[in-house]
Amino acid sequence: MKYLFVLLFAIPFFSDAQECNLKKEKDPFTQQPMLSTGFMKFASTASRVSLNMVADSKEIKLLFSMGDGGCYDNQSTIAITFDGSKTKSTQKNATAMNCDGIVTIVFRNGTTTPGVLNKIATKTITSFIITDNTKKKFEFTLKENEKQLLMERAACLVNEAKTLIKTS
Repeated sequence: MKYLFVLLFAIPFFSDAQECNLKKEKDPFTQQPMLSTGFMKFASTASRVSLNMVADSKEIKLLFSMGDGGCYDNQSTIAITFDGSKTKSTQKNATAMNCDGIVTIVFRNGTTTPGVLNKIATKTITSFIITDNTKKKFEFTLKENEKQLLMERAACLVNEAKTLIKTS
């Protein structure tokens, strides 16, 4: 019997469960609950690029802050390259024209996860190539620890975002 208790207490040390630390916030306009990963800064870039992933009952957003003050419009794109794949997933910027260096990808939050978002949450990302409104490309490659952190936070957000979906 005592061996059974020792075994039960030892299980958490061997489990591979991820710790899901998301910030719980309220949308300032609708007062609806939101989840956020907080900004992740990418040290491998020359400029100050950071990424925040946010989810509410309707959408999951990946918000890039380029830190360069570049201009981005609805024709700007974000190409995502995954480890072990030669294909890129290209997404359009979903924010209005701005010269604050803000680029956003928006996915619908539903009971099924969109394919690209599922790939971001399950595959390691090698790099992002962001094209501004003048067609100038900015590429940044992730370091190994950044790849793992991004994948873990994306998976966590995708799983927890489903709890925000309204069933009415």
